[in-house]
Amino acid sequence: MVLLRKKNAMPIFERISKWMAERRSSDVTVTPFAGGSARIPSFGVSVNNGNALNITALYAGIRIISENIAAFPKNVKRETKEGWVNDKDHPAFGLIDHKPNPYTNKFDFWNCIVTWLVGWGNAYAIIKWGPGGVPKALYQVHPACVRVKLVEGKKWYQVQITTQGLTWLNGTYSDDDMLHFMLLTLDGIKGENPIVRNAMALSKNLAQEKFASEFYERGGQVKGVMEMDSHLGDDEYMTFMNHFGNVGGNFDTPLLEYGIKYKQLSIDPVAAQLIQSETFSVQDVARILNLPPHLLAELSHATYSNIEEQNTQFVQLSLRPTVKRLEVELENKLFIGQETNEYSVKFNLDGLMRGNTDARTKYYHGAILDGYMTPNEARTLEGLERKEGLDYFLRPLNSEKVGEDNNADKE
Repeated sequence: MVLLRKKNAMPIFERISKWMAERRSSDVTVTPFAGGSARIPSFGVSVNNGNALNITALYAGIRIISENIAAFPKNVKRETKEGWVNDKDHPAFGLIDHKPNPYTNKFDFWNCIVTWLVGWGNAYAIIKWGPGGVPKALYQVHPACVRVKLVEGKKWYQVQITTQGLTWLNGTYSDDDMLHFMLLTLDGIKGENPIVRNAMALSKNLAQEKFASEFYERGGQVKGVMEMDSHLGDDEYMTFMNHFGNVGGNFDTPLLEYGIKYKQLSIDPVAAQLIQSETFSVQDVARILNLPPHLLAELSHATYSNIEEQNTQFVQLSLRPTVKRLEVELENKLFIGQETNEYSVKFNLDGLMRGNTDARTKYYHGAILDGYMTPNEARTLEGLERKEGLDYFLRPLNSEKVGEDNNADKE
């Protein structure tokens, strides 16, 4: 039986479009592909989603999360009497793990989606449906180009793209036709922008980089004044300034004439603890992105023994919640009718959860000997080909069921 998606009457689209067009003073003004500036006290540097990516730790952290999730194998599973099995024939599988749309491959699509989710707090993809209510394409849309409204208990999305070649995606979409992935949300309607929420910490990072840049640009010289007890005439003043200005290199020492003394006004980078401040800034970014600091090359508290444990925590506490957000939204939108009870979407995180070679060897050894994994299943997890004759389960002969007569089989 073919299931058709029910569409609302045309007047509702006109009403939604009208309400979407209304501007409210409380809305944050955003520029497409840049993000909205934070309206909170800063360190002299305004922060938005565009310039925040100039922070190396933030840029690297978002890449680590997005590229890892984009690389995970993705499966559509169907529940049968024998359990959950992979269903590669379902149209959703081709979109999720093959080619979402004609101009984007699967890695770039998910890399883009997760980058927006982690960096903007929201990620969107328009679902294009084929005959019979079958999903045929997913088109990613930048968060700055989407406005969300809740009308009569249903979410609606207005897409307004100015990029040439993508304007044909503009329009108003119902919740059924839009994948909406949210990070932290306070109302269940839209996710919070982490850059805006943490603008003060990030502006401090940008201010430190600006200070360091200006310091090196000035040849390592800091601000100061020159004092003297007597008065210089115009000729003496011009002579002194010419001599002093000609000695502007990093390795030249000026001669202060006429009893002039140099007095520093600003704090030098050592006194300002610039290196320590940069370390704290990396730790701030690690907290914002929920990443272990060593993944951002901050190794002040890292040891050989705790890095492996932190890598496991990275998968469990950082990647897994993000992946679950993706799985739930895909299941809610791509499967309709009875399919919602039969199908699920799973991102395979086993590759990162297996640990090092020694840990994997011990895991497979115990799993096979204890009888809950076959040798072929272990080979599959390691990316090896299945071999004939290795689809068997072992039963430990030195184990018996509790309460049963151990001699019953011997009689």
